[in-house]
Amino acid sequence: MDYPHLFQPFRLGSVTLKNRLVMSPMTMNYATEDGLVTDKLIRHYMERAKGGVGLIMLEGTYFTPEGKGYRHQLGICSPEHARALEQMTRAIHDLGEDTKIFMQLHHAGGRTSAKVTGLQPVAPSEIPAYPGGEVPHALTVNEIEALVRAHVQAAVWAREAGFDGVDLHCAHGYLIPAFLSPLSNRREDAYGGDLANRTRFLVEIIRGIKDGLGKAYPLTIKISGDEFMEGGLGAEEMIRIAQIAQQEGIDGISVSAGSVGGKKLGSLEQAHQILRTMPMMTEPGCLVPLAERFKEKLDIPVITVGRINHPSLAEDILAGGRADLVAMGRSLLADPYLPQKAMEGREEDIRLCIACNEGCYKRIFQQLDIRCAINPLTGREIDPGSPRAAAAKQVVVVGGGPAGLEAAYGAWQNGHKVTLIEAQQNLGGQLNLAAAAPGRSEIENLKRFLLKRLESTDVAILTGEKATVQVIETYRPDLVICATGAYPKVLEIPGLENLPVMSAWEAIGGIAVPASPCLVVGGGLVGCEAADYLSEQGCRVILVEILPAIASDGDADTQAYYDMKFSVNEVTIYTEAQIIRLDKGAVLVEKDGEKIELPVASVVLAVGAESDDSLYQELAAAGIACVKIGDCVTPRRILDAIHEGFQAGCAV
Repeated sequence: MDYPHLFQPFRLGSVTLKNRLVMSPMTMNYATEDGLVTDKLIRHYMERAKGGVGLIMLEGTYFTPEGKGYRHQLGICSPEHARALEQMTRAIHDLGEDTKIFMQLHHAGGRTSAKVTGLQPVAPSEIPAYPGGEVPHALTVNEIEALVRAHVQAAVWAREAGFDGVDLHCAHGYLIPAFLSPLSNRREDAYGGDLANRTRFLVEIIRGIKDGLGKAYPLTIKISGDEFMEGGLGAEEMIRIAQIAQQEGIDGISVSAGSVGGKKLGSLEQAHQILRTMPMMTEPGCLVPLAERFKEKLDIPVITVGRINHPSLAEDILAGGRADLVAMGRSLLADPYLPQKAMEGREEDIRLCIACNEGCYKRIFQQLDIRCAINPLTGREIDPGSPRAAAAKQVVVVGGGPAGLEAAYGAWQNGHKVTLIEAQQNLGGQLNLAAAAPGRSEIENLKRFLLKRLESTDVAILTGEKATVQVIETYRPDLVICATGAYPKVLEIPGLENLPVMSAWEAIGGIAVPASPCLVVGGGLVGCEAADYLSEQGCRVILVEILPAIASDGDADTQAYYDMKFSVNEVTIYTEAQIIRLDKGAVLVEKDGEKIELPVASVVLAVGAESDDSLYQELAAAGIACVKIGDCVTPRRILDAIHEGFQAGCAV
């Protein structure tokens, strides 16, 4: 399609952007422990600049020791940091792509931890940022004034390092928004109380930066347009704060949403109000209506964010006048060349983000470096893989799931002759099941991308054929890549023979239909997906999990989603519970020392999977060179399958 709005130049303060697409700031954890820029980080941003984005908002960058939120977060605490960062801005500008780059200044406030900084967190008041968080030190007036000066000094260093502008992180419960919100600011001095006092810290920072760098140097802010918290800031009050910031001379505003620490407001119909990391169960573009409200009240450019995963959606937002600029974050981790592909009319070649949160949010909350579950090159731009092979080899890939599809393409791209054998009639493997669960249909986008990409090659694809040693030998392979996946575990339960039993895979895949009421054994992600799927079909579901919580192998927002969904669908949940016995029409469950008998008509087992590496073992015994990848090694997630498939393909 054409993009008459998205790829038009746009003026942001004194800077002209080549298009209206912005890369959202995302902490990558690629810096050194001292916060210095690395070649890995520079190459990461260079790749996004080469991909065609108009403006890069650099990840949140700390500027005082106690403000660091992540172990390998980027910093600008000294002239040394600034000199190192100049390598990044020079590299971006020297590409000749005319991509602009702003630095986002970030102070984690009470959301950080002494485990990260070695220091007590600081905040406007002695209120933990979230339940179980550390009690912060309440800043004195002198300390607040020093932090204002620190913001200004960091902005000066940013300009000296070659950044085209500066952005202030005023969202999601970090330091500046902690002053703004009555949930976290209980001060009784000039920095607390009414709105004028609660915005004083922000106003002084804006004034300091504008006085120190001049009115022409671009300064933007990122805010939570609505905290979606009981007793927190709603959209009307946040619009007033934005108007105050506008009066002080900011040049643009990014409208995000959500915060931490209080009771969340919302429902499944507005899932983004509760699920702040916006997993795939939330609607694409879910925060656009919020940005639209700000645009109606402000005279400065408004940047909208939040699950904008396709250029056509971005174009529609701009064409409708709902925002001035569109920011993408995870979408540019999944495919840095999304802008270029859209400009060239190659939308079908875009590797669309599926909002699985496996490689990004889940890892950053574990203080790990960011990856992307569906793009194995994110974080390894500096070492993209092996060079093309000097001589073509015969490669057989067994298994057409995500690991096998990625491996087959990688081996072909390296110049080899590849045959892919899949026992089922359809390719996709576990992606087919994963996409069938409610709220997870976007996984189908990944399968579609992998299959379309493979169609552009001359990889020979055989479906509906079981690979045996004898079959494989006919290809005289130099290497066999085994991506044969896994099969469901069966749990030995007394009386299991008394009821119809099936695996969660069979239930979700529609291979078998359990009778109601149905007992789902196992409350991990697969068990939750099965319970969700069945309850949506009208089946009465009882879910039994031995651990203290359901979906414990997922991220916090996914857990929250299932808690909400199961409450609405009246799924009965027993955690920290064991099944004692199954009888005809009943199950005996023990919880907290109490034995409970419940009526059930069928059983769905979701107790894990076993690797299917039997072919690998047979090939190895026959002396045929082979490797195994994905669930064939051990059952895991999409990220592991894609990354291992990529590595196997590159290694041939």
